[in-house]
Amino acid sequence: MRYFIVEYEFDPPMTDAMMAAAFESLKPCLEVRGVRRLRSWLAEDMTRGFCEYEAADTQSLRDAYRQADVGFKRIWTGKLFEYGQPSL
Repeated sequence: MRYFIVEYEFDPPMTDAMMAAAFESLKPCLEVRGVRRLRSWLAEDMTRGFCEYEAADTQSLRDAYRQADVGFKRIWTGKLFEYGQPSL
């Protein structure tokens, strides 16, 4: 499995209820494709965010988001870097 980042921009800002609804829609679409969400980050002003995933490929994530009708800015492959630790 490889690591992926999905970036978001929200205008107007996202609310907690909107975010919960988006993740509920997305969850089964990710599960059927074997995608695992690692964690999500949101700006304090709720206008930007990103999620970290493990997935087989970018297309699996794109398909899941489109099927769930959840928007995103971009999806890119990443590698974990922690200062003082070996890269994965």
